[in-house]
Amino acid sequence: MSNRERIYAIGSRETVLGFSLLGIGGYTPHDAVELETVLRERFADPDMALILIEDRVAAQAAALVDELQSRKDFPLVVEIPSPAGPLEKTSIKEFIAGAIGIRL
Repeated sequence: MSNRERIYAIGSRETVLGFSLLGIGGYTPHDAVELETVLRERFADPDMALILIEDRVAAQAAALVDELQSRKDFPLVVEIPSPAGPLEKTSIKEFIAGAIGIRL
């Protein structure tokens, strides 16, 4: 399995399309049920290493992501800003700290 297949993007059509140009798979959920389904599928995949999820989508499933991540170390979930901009204005240092869990 290539590294690209170990990464998955969840978000708007634009975000998923952008990552697909890099060879990274993804999905645009249309409701909370689809979002829960795709998250559970990705967490069940033993080869999945990284899930990139738009902040606006992640806000809809914050409790589920926390629950799934508490069960296992991988995949790592990283929230990315949507094309419309981030939900909250943060500095680049805060964004990096949130993504990797280390304060700079």
